[in-house]
Amino acid sequence: MNPKLLFFPLLATLLLLCHHAHAVCEPATCGDLTIKYPFWLSGPDLNRSSLAIAACGHPSFELWCSRDGVASLRGSQILVLGIDYTNSSFVAGHKRVADGGDGVCRTDFNISSSLALSPFTISSSNRAICFLYSCNGTEPPEIDGLVNATISNCSKPIYAYLGGSYDRDKPPAIKAGNCTYSYLPVLWPESPVNLTAGTNYSPLFKKGFVLEWQKNGFGDCDACNASGGQCRYNNDSAAAFACLCSDGELRGTICAARKLAGEPY
Repeated sequence: MNPKLLFFPLLATLLLLCHHAHAVCEPATCGDLTIKYPFWLSGPDLNRSSLAIAACGHPSFELWCSRDGVASLRGSQILVLGIDYTNSSFVAGHKRVADGGDGVCRTDFNISSSLALSPFTISSSNRAICFLYSCNGTEPPEIDGLVNATISNCSKPIYAYLGGSYDRDKPPAIKAGNCTYSYLPVLWPESPVNLTAGTNYSPLFKKGFVLEWQKNGFGDCDACNASGGQCRYNNDSAAAFACLCSDGELRGTICAARKLAGEPY
């Protein structure tokens, strides 16, 4: 068979691979969110083909979009409510307390223990809320600022204390007595709110809290884009970050012109 006849189908396949690798990772939307690197859209409702030559982003940044337009981290209980690409942060909410109007009744867990933090950190810009519940028939210790946050939907009494900046490793040192203690972050209210009743706590959980990531830890995406490439995650590279160029090649930083054989990019 004429070698030229074999060449053209091969070329067409390579072009298809390149086109597909670009197309599946184009910025997408989920509700009001624009999803782009380092985040990327996936999930059981999307038909991702194995033709893509590189993943769209780091596995921890994989988002699933529900049919009603709500994004979550890989289909988990962590909802993504807003993304600030400039400041490498996003607003997240835990489904357990963000759903409905009785989130204050479902605060019997510590957020950091339910969230696989790497590569994210809970921002100190959040405010800390502490809850005391299941006090074994006793009243909670007397603490300045502690209020009864119980609402009619709650099956047991729950008490709340609004602290200062959230510190995952140093929760406020308050006496728990015979009560169980939990610790959650929320956004600082834009204006003073009256938190003397449980009905005022649940709306705070709907607004979520801020998580951050290290921008430099996931490659120089701006430089890659400026060189005409698209940012990708390369499982086969120790550096992980890769720049997918128009010729279908993955490069470590930017889409520079080809060098002579044997020279590194």
